[in-house]
Formats: sequence, C-alpha cells, structure tokens
Amino acid sequence: MGDKKKFALNFATQIAVLGTQFIISFVLTPIVLQKLGDEAYGFVGLVNNFVSYVAIITAALNAMASRFITVSYHEGDTERTEEYFSSVFFSNCIMAFAIFVGSVFLAANIETLVSVTPELVTDLRITVLLAFMNAGIGLLTVVFGVAAFIKNELFLNSIGQLLGSVLRVIFLFVLFWVAFPHMWYFSVAGLVATVVTGAAQVAVTRRLLPELKLSLSRFSPSKVWELLKIGVWNSLQNVNNLIQTGLDLLVANIFISGAAMGLLSIAKTVPQALTNLSGSIANLFYPKMAQAYARGDKVELVSRFDFAMRFTSAFMIVPLAGFIGFGPSFYSLWLPGRSVAELGDIQLLSVLTVITLIASALVEPLYYANTLTTKIKGSVLIAFGFSLATLAIEFPLILFTSLDKLTVIAGTSSILMFVRHALVQPLYCAVVIGVRRRTFYKPLMREVSVFVVLWFGYALVDQVGLCTNWATLVAVAFAAAVIGYTFELLTLFDKGERFVIFDILRDKLGFRRGNVG
Repeated sequence: MGDKKKFALNFATQIAVLGTQFIISFVLTPIVLQKLGDEAYGFVGLVNNFVSYVAIITAALNAMASRFITVSYHEGDTERTEEYFSSVFFSNCIMAFAIFVGSVFLAANIETLVSVTPELVTDLRITVLLAFMNAGIGLLTVVFGVAAFIKNELFLNSIGQLLGSVLRVIFLFVLFWVAFPHMWYFSVAGLVATVVTGAAQVAVTRRLLPELKLSLSRFSPSKVWELLKIGVWNSLQNVNNLIQTGLDLLVANIFISGAAMGLLSIAKTVPQALTNLSGSIANLFYPKMAQAYARGDKVELVSRFDFAMRFTSAFMIVPLAGFIGFGPSFYSLWLPGRSVAELGDIQLLSVLTVITLIASALVEPLYYANTLTTKIKGSVLIAFGFSLATLAIEFPLILFTSLDKLTVIAGTSSILMFVRHALVQPLYCAVVIGVRRRTFYKPLMREVSVFVVLWFGYALVDQVGLCTNWATLVAVAFAAAVIGYTFELLTLFDKGERFVIFDILRDKLGFRRGNVG
C-alpha cells in the first residue's frame, strides 16, 4: 500500500474512532447526569485526572520510546531497535505493578484526600481501582503501538481503538440502562476497551514487524537510562500541563464543592473531545516527519510541519468556532431542565476552557519538533515559567478576591496557555529545527483571522433564534460547516493544496504531490 492511500486510511479510521468517543461524551452525558448527579459525574473526571498524574511518571520512559525505536529502525540498526523495544516493555511491566499497588492505598484513603459525600465513597474506591488497573494494562501494551507508526499504517491501530471504543459505548449504554447506576461503569467500559485495543496492537506488531522480538536478554539498562535522561523533561512538561490545566477539578473540589467540580466537569466534556480530535489529526503527520528527520532532509521536514499545521488547524477551526458560536443553543438542548443561570455558567466555563484549544489546535503539530530533535529542555523551562505565573495569579484571586472562583479556575490557566501556544511555540519550533524564526507565524496569523470571522458569523446566526430543536440546530450547523470549510479552503490553501485535499476527501486515493502528506 502506498503512502497516499495510507494517509487517507489513517485519517478516515481516526475520525471513526473519535466519532465513537464523541458518542460517549455527547449522548451519554445527559443520561449519566440524570442518573448519577453532578457530583458523581465530576468524580469520573477527577479519577481520570488522578490517572493522568501517574502518567507523568511513566511518560519519562514512554514519551520518547516511539521516537528512538522509529529512528533506529529507519537507520537500519535492528539490534538497537530491539534493545529499545524490549527495554521499554519490561520497564513498563515493573511500573504497571507499582501503579496497581499504589492504587490500592489511594482507594483505601480516598475520602481523606477529596471532599465526597459518604454514599459515594464505595463507588469512588471501586472507580479508582478499576481506572488504575486500566492504566496498568495500557502501559503493558503501549510499546506495541510503535509498529504501525514505523510503517505509517496508523489505521491498523485505529481499527483496534475503534473496536474498543464501540465495545465501550455498548457496555456503558447497557449498564446505565439495565442496572443500578454506578460511576465505576466508566472504568469497567474503559478497561474492556483497553484490553481489546492492546490485543489488536500486539497482533499488528506481529504482522508488520515479525522480526521485532521481545527478549529479556535485550533488556538494556543503558537504553532505559538514555530514554529517561531525555524523557524526564517530558515528565516535567507534563507537570507544567498539570499545574496549568490538570488540577482544575481538584482545586474546584477543595476550594468550592463537589457540585461545583461537577459543573466544571460538564463544561469540559465537549472541549476535551475537541482536544482529542486535534491531537489525533496532528498525529497522522508524525510518521513521515520522523522519516524525514531520520534522513536529515530539513526541506521536506519544514514542508511537512507547515502543511500539517495548516491542515490540522483547518480541520479544527470550524468545530471550535461552531462550538462557541452555537454554544447557547447547544447547551439549552443538550442539558434540558437546567436553569438559565446554570446554562449560562456552563457556557461561560466551556468557552474559558476552550480558549487554550483555540491556540493549541493551530500549532499542535509544531510540538512534535521537541520530540524529534530531543530538544525538550528549553520548552519545559518556558512552560515552567507559565506554570509559576498560573499559580501566582490563580490562588490569590481564589483566596483574596470576590471574583467567581470557578471562572478564575477555568480562565486563568487557559488565557496563559493561549499565550504560550500562540506566541512561544511557533518560535521555539523554528529555533530547534533551524529555520527562520518567523517561519510559522504567518500561517498562524491567517488561521486566527479565519477563526475570528467564522466565530462571529456563527454567533450572529445563533442569535437569530432558528435553533430551537435538534433538527434545526443540526441543519443550521451542517450548512455553517460547509460554508466554513469552503471559506477555509479559499483562504488557507493554494490551488495545488486544495487539489490534494479534494483528492483525499473525494476518493481516498490520497496525495498526488510527494512533498505533502
């Protein structure tokens, strides 16, 4: 299969995976809220955040594993490839066991760490145990995902993810409809999805890279140390991300209430789905970037960064502008029974939450330059500065002012992260790959301008008051999306690039120009 068709399949299957995940967020959320209540729903998000805290530690090894395995493979060094592969796997086995042991202690003492009503304590403990078991199993299989990355056949991984996501949707629907509601249903469904996805990745590795073997004799402490020396900066980067966006639910629980945490969790539901979409689209371009970097072809590498940035942003601008513009109508239909004041609060919090994504979605591919060049330290130090600024601004506002605490929690980090993504990362990417410093600012400015135009246009349409039911909202949103994507094609891409994109969307034959895709 050629690279052109691979990209089209990677794109289509990843969209299918995200579609099934969106069903969980969109369709199930109102049902779960009705059956569980705001506080219990908030704890589902909080437990996921706890898992992400542990992922900070595991990222020290795994964040760079794919890069080193892929580069050594394309350089033709089979022995070094197997050393990285085996070293990562067996190290992950040790960490998975440690995670499970730690989760037992966390579950046993959970009520001393967070504010939780007594009737939810048992449910919360079970949720914690299952969620961390899920994380441990995922850790055991994560390295097997590299085979599809190396061969640029990410659609094979996506097929496994799609199957897991479909089973997750089925499990959640069945459990919440036929059984007494519990928050740990999310963890059970996630565990099933992880097992299925992991098994698929193992099968893909055996098919694509049968020569790549796991062997304890290939375990190399020096390779583990090599990954950790660089990967620790990824962990520190994740600490910065945690400070800026990952503590908001916990802070809301501690400084306000469990109900307030639930309200913020509701507001973050759709923005989180959009965040996953942004990262998944950008990820489609990384295999070819890794190949170009391994060959030392800077011209091709820059071309791929530029196109990936514009393609990802073009895909994301319409749903982002639409989510904000049509937000009032969407929330009134999505969460019926809520008061006007509650809907207004949720809408405001969701907009504040998505501010970060407006910038990060436009520059998402540029962050891969940090991984490719292993020049992560500078990016971490920059992010650390923004983390300190977040703490220095957010907590005094919470403790010593009369400002709405939820607004402060959602808004402070989002605004600072917007500045970091929009102003700093384009410059840092240009520096580490050795090109002119303003290389990536020109497309970014054009993308922001397009976003603003669509945002205001969609908001004006929403104010007309046509979207009074789901049928009219879907119809208006569909028409708005068609107009929005047409406008983007005319403003963000030249004639040749539009031909490439039409080729993908029309018949999935992929790219006809070799310097893109």
